[in-house]
Amino acid sequence: MSLNQKYTWHDFLKQHPEHAEKDTKRTSPEGKKAFEQAYKTFVKDYLASRSEKAQKIIDRVKEKRNALQSKAKEIRKAGKIIKVKLVDKKISKADAAIGRISKMAEKTKSLQKSFK
Repeated sequence: MSLNQKYTWHDFLKQHPEHAEKDTKRTSPEGKKAFEQAYKTFVKDYLASRSEKAQKIIDRVKEKRNALQSKAKEIRKAGKIIKVKLVDKKISKADAAIGRISKMAEKTKSLQKSFK
């Protein structure tokens, strides 16, 4: 869902009932100006929360990956090659997840720069 669809005129009127009472139209100069200002504040808050969530997920996956890496070391010492391969697959999936989420966080940062 695009950012334009996250915050609509209907959402704006719910947050600012004074414009609904005045019956401000979306295409009027006053309505455009007020909506743009409210949209910018909404987008800034939304993108900040999205980057925080992404960072929390990255931290959690890194902890899991580190635990799996230490487990893999122990299994290697025991000489169980088949179990090592299974744990290595889990580690590679964690690395892929970190890559995907960090890419999403970078896109969020670039969007934040455009709204400042």
